[in-house]
Amino acid sequence: MFRFRFGCFLFLFLATASQSQAKVENRKTKNFENFSKPMGGEAYVSENYRTFPELSVWAMHNGLKLAPDRKDPAPGAGTGILSDNQCRMIPQEGLDVLLTADPDRKDTIYVYFDLTLFDPTENSASFPTRELRIFVNGTEKKTVKFPDHALYLKALYAPAPPVRISVDPSELVEGRLILRLESVGVDEGRFWGIWDVFLSYSAL
Repeated sequence: MFRFRFGCFLFLFLATASQSQAKVENRKTKNFENFSKPMGGEAYVSENYRTFPELSVWAMHNGLKLAPDRKDPAPGAGTGILSDNQCRMIPQEGLDVLLTADPDRKDTIYVYFDLTLFDPTENSASFPTRELRIFVNGTEKKTVKFPDHALYLKALYAPAPPVRISVDPSELVEGRLILRLESVGVDEGRFWGIWDVFLSYSAL
């Protein structure tokens, strides 16, 4: 009887310890954001969020085609798929997104951005050039331009989001990546949006 009780106690102790360790590990990193709800307690503003059907209607009326929200894996996130057909529109003042990586890991980090990418059709009006600047911890990493037919095709057929940046571990601040998205060349309103963003240690 004593051995049986001791065995049960040992099993429960180890299970509890492993669960506590898993919770700590889960809090250690935040490797994706799919914008299913406002971030960091910010108030919900309806114009900041759009669904794929809503943006598709807007695009059609402007002679544009919209690439869909991709079914991308979220490495290590445990969610399986990042795809909810809802995007966060990027306001004039810019958008900041926080991801956290493992500060003890020294491998190159790849950050993938699933942006709302449009392609003009034969019925489109003349659009001014639009740009989206991407920063990591204050350093500019990439500029995405519209129109870009090749980028639109990659959004449809590439195995991973076509917009990717690499981050050296030395650029992290206590494991934190503050991603800033700033639109350029837009007078008013919201043109750029983002379905989701995630980091990976693999060049997918």
